[in-house]
Amino acid sequence: MNKNYLIFSVIFLMVLFIKCKPAAEDRDKMHQNAKRLSDSIARVIDAAMEEVKIEQPTAKLDSVK
Repeated sequence: MNKNYLIFSVIFLMVLFIKCKPAAEDRDKMHQNAKRLSDSIARVIDAAMEEVKIEQPTAKLDSVK
């Protein structure tokens, strides 16, 4: 009897897992949104880094006296 319950519960969980995962189109849309969001964040970070960029002197400074 316990073996039947075990088999039934495993089959039930497998069906539940298969039916509840998102469709392929939904997954593709989620990946596109994540890519767009990460690109947007990267652009904001690049803009902020460019804004506070420290310019390096072009001439060599003599540090030995």
